[in-house]
Amino acid sequence: MILQGLFNILDLYFKEIDLFYNNIDQYFRDKINSFFLESLITKSNINQKFEELTRYLIQLFADIGFDKFEIENDFLDPFLEIYDKDREEITSIIELYDKKLAPFIYEIFLETIVDYLIDIKVAPLMLKLKSEGFLSIEFIMELRNLKDLIETTPEKRENLKKYIQIRGKIIDKFQKNKKKIESLEDLQEPEFKLQILYLIYRIIDFFNLQKMFDFSHIKSYLEEKVDEWLVDVPLVTLKNPDIYYCGIYLSKHLNTNLDEKKITDFLLDLFEEAIDRYDSPLIEATDGAYYFLKSTELMKLWLSFEQINNIIKADPKFFEASYLKTLETSQLVVILKLYYHLGVSRLEQKINAINEEIALRITPEGIKQFRDGFVSSEATYYVIFSHYMNNSLDKLKDFDLLKNIVSRIYRNLELLDFSVDTNYDLVSELFYSIESLKLFNCIETKEMIKHLAQYLFPQKIYESISTKKEIIREKAKFRHLKVNKITGETIY
Repeated sequence: MILQGLFNILDLYFKEIDLFYNNIDQYFRDKINSFFLESLITKSNINQKFEELTRYLIQLFADIGFDKFEIENDFLDPFLEIYDKDREEITSIIELYDKKLAPFIYEIFLETIVDYLIDIKVAPLMLKLKSEGFLSIEFIMELRNLKDLIETTPEKRENLKKYIQIRGKIIDKFQKNKKKIESLEDLQEPEFKLQILYLIYRIIDFFNLQKMFDFSHIKSYLEEKVDEWLVDVPLVTLKNPDIYYCGIYLSKHLNTNLDEKKITDFLLDLFEEAIDRYDSPLIEATDGAYYFLKSTELMKLWLSFEQINNIIKADPKFFEASYLKTLETSQLVVILKLYYHLGVSRLEQKINAINEEIALRITPEGIKQFRDGFVSSEATYYVIFSHYMNNSLDKLKDFDLLKNIVSRIYRNLELLDFSVDTNYDLVSELFYSIESLKLFNCIETKEMIKHLAQYLFPQKIYESISTKKEIIREKAKFRHLKVNKITGETIY
């Protein structure tokens, strides 16, 4: 999902892109129709047919000249799963291809086009694509012209190269450290490692690598040692979330058997303690309140209006500049996020005060965690998201945020070591940098497309994209993942 914006730029720039899509579509339709003599699909056989179709397509890609191992990794994407809705709507092999696989296949080809533009060892594959009829003469001419234009601006070419290689480098890093990552589950006092495992899992999940890892040990721990991780600890931050939240999140995503009553009772006790301890839990213990509310959602523990009000209530003194100045940038955004999420509409003055404080953290060097603090990937993510919530992304147009994000990803990857002493901050900064790229790509607005075009491409291409009236074409064949404007979750 960190390439979606790049695909949008190519789709807008190439005049012959639809011919390219049509050639891909015709090739795969012909192959599928000739191979699958029995095309009828029912609710009972859709999973079997889907497995047969994906195996066939993986081999087809390999025969064309794609790296089979990479294609197999690509096909681990959670988008390629059969849901109840699919069982109701899909009745033939071609419908299965159209609705589940075609958008995904276009992305594989578009990524190859990008690799060609920056010379990533795809020349033989491009020749094969030409011989198989995927590349028309008109499209080849456009590709060569764009490649020549990129070559005239070495800085942009390097930006594009580094950007397109991010996904591969992260996957390579995690694959090479597979055993080390899995061994983190067996550390002594594993409850204190749930935070780092949570962040690592989030990155694994982001790049759809779950099936590559054996999480059986952590699943057993989560099921058998609930009392060890169902604890509230001090010094919780957004970087190092509550241990109990990490346990609940991992349990839900790894499909473990949970003692739900024990967990809901724990959360309700935690609520009573917070109300007794703080005048305003949301302001005085922002991180703890945030993860508490996220935990109640995961557990489908719906709080009453009175309970929610006890969490978010806040005396005006907390919104004075002198107090807001002491909060982290990410905390300020989380307060806003929860206000929006909970549907609080009577706090305009307080929200304005928070937004004014956030604005002071945005500098030409990057987005800082405090007014006079350091540039932070965590702060960067939350500030971009806050402007998305507020429909004010245009206010970030003059800041070169992508340069800082990409450089931090490479730096953190180089320093990251998976061991007993794995650095929380490095993993957290890597996670928030990736999440920031998701925002740039999946918030499909003119502001975000222009950010990407300006960072990745020469001025002529940027100007061409900037003048387009239609930023997202309806005919664009690849997936268009979205970001929930309140929760920040990816919408497939």
